[in-house]
Amino acid sequence: MAENTEKSGFRWSSQTSLVVVSAGATLSLKDFLTFPVMAAENGGGAFIAMYAVFLFLLGLPLLMSEFLLGRLARGNVVDALDRQAKEQGASVFWKLVGWMSLLAALLLLASYSVVSGWSLSYVFKTAFGIYEGATLDGANALFRAFRSDTEAMMLWHTLFIVLLVMISARPLKQGLEAIMRLLVPLMTLLLVVGVLYGALSQGMNESISYILYPDLSRVDSGTPLLALERAFFTLLLGLGVMVIYGSYADETVSIGYASFLVILIDLLFSIVTGLAINALVFSVDMEPVLDDELAFRVLPVVFGSMPMGHIFGALFYLFLALAAITTAVALMESLISCFCARYGDNRLRAATQLGIIVWLVGLGSIFSYSLWPEEGITLAVYYANEAHRLVNNAGFNDIIVYLASQVLQPLAALLLALFVGWKLPRAVTHNALALRSRKLFEVWNFAIRYIVPALLLVVFLTTLGILDLS
Repeated sequence: MAENTEKSGFRWSSQTSLVVVSAGATLSLKDFLTFPVMAAENGGGAFIAMYAVFLFLLGLPLLMSEFLLGRLARGNVVDALDRQAKEQGASVFWKLVGWMSLLAALLLLASYSVVSGWSLSYVFKTAFGIYEGATLDGANALFRAFRSDTEAMMLWHTLFIVLLVMISARPLKQGLEAIMRLLVPLMTLLLVVGVLYGALSQGMNESISYILYPDLSRVDSGTPLLALERAFFTLLLGLGVMVIYGSYADETVSIGYASFLVILIDLLFSIVTGLAINALVFSVDMEPVLDDELAFRVLPVVFGSMPMGHIFGALFYLFLALAAITTAVALMESLISCFCARYGDNRLRAATQLGIIVWLVGLGSIFSYSLWPEEGITLAVYYANEAHRLVNNAGFNDIIVYLASQVLQPLAALLLALFVGWKLPRAVTHNALALRSRKLFEVWNFAIRYIVPALLLVVFLTTLGILDLS
């Protein structure tokens, strides 16, 4: 029998479980690799303040809305929109927004699994001392060689997919819930170790000044937009994840309080991780650089030059690998829940079939790094008799990431906000949210109707290149 929400009757064992699994989903690998330097180079504490404001102004009401939609419909994002649209007499085409979300989740998961495989490989490479005494040029050369090695990339990509399928195929209580309740505390412990190690490395004071002190000279007109985009993308909104997680929450769970805790945890993890990473870089007289591949180009040199660096380096890459697993499992769950509901499959069959699809799409990402490095595609939009390039001479991986995160995800989130804010009756959302006071509900209702759609429209238009606020 398919183990979807309705047939299995699965519910999180407690509100804490919902918070832990949702927070684990938001602790993504990409955030930890780019946030530390992005914040510092765009105003430090000033950027973090703007980022926090947008987390609560955009992220909180939208996260609450996705939890609410899932709990109302007790199903995945496609079925949730379909059922609620029928109940409210809205167009049946609203369910297409759900399919849009799942397509974005599938494409992102395929690309994400490749980079996640890098983290797994670096756990072992660092532990075995491969980078001990390495120079920056040497580490870069090793990384380039690894990325152009198709067989090695396929091996680690495959191992990560196998691990993902093994976790996702298990019943929800023994699989997703249990692994999240294990991995998130373990990540917290590893982060504490990393902070202590960074503090002992003599680079912490400089890191605190670099990332926390406001530097208005680095703030320009484009900084708020950057903070807004980062706040949106960090929470996995618009991908169906929080809808299915909300469907597993019973009526005793406070959606508002749980959403607040998820955002607070994500914010604290981002800041503390940034402090630890920057402290390590400063401790060896290097400068942090804004690079998605910082952890694989620069940090091996840092760990290779420190006492017991191979041990702490392996623990750091283990931390990244765990972050990758928690996010990938969340994306996989949004797909599996729909697959089981639509085709009547059990979780093992659904996880296996989806794992094969993700693995195959991920091969395209691998080949774009190795076999197709010179191949490129240009996409552009035309308006006002002008061509605006969206991607220029981009490879397969760049194309799927762009379509998923820059087009489908923000558009789906925007339409979800409009559906919850304008298609669901106020009485329905008020009863489902069960906030402590009517005033809190009115604040949320105003935000999801007006503020959230406006901010998401800004994100969507800027990613398309139609709106330029810089």
